Amino acid sequence: MNESASAQRSLPTWDQVAALRNFIDGRTYAAAAPTIRLNGEPPHAPASGLARVAEVNGALYAVTCHLCRQLYDELESGRPGPVAHASWDALLTITATWREDPELPTWVSGLLPVKPR
Repeated sequence: MNESASAQRSLPTWDQVAALRNFIDGRTYAAAAPTIRLNGEPPHAPASGLARVAEVNGALYAVTCHLCRQLYDELESGRPGPVAHASWDALLTITATWREDPELPTWVSGLLPVKPR
């Protein structure tokens, strides 16, 4: 998507950002469930499959938090600019992974990038 197309698209509301963040966080948490250790359990072996899943989920969570924080700050400023559009586009790109998920908020489907053939 080029800059002018991104600038012409409308930005989400605060509630829409929160809903999308909750959706992504829910999917991230569900994927990480096998990696969660109870108190007293030893850590996963370094470089094991479970350790890698935990790392990837932690990274996705951190990226999502960062993008949402940027978007919230931009929306709160009253003058959102290119950072807001880039953050929103990135969140939609992440969400496209779950485009077929029945729990995806219905309003999101029409905003997702076109699925490559």
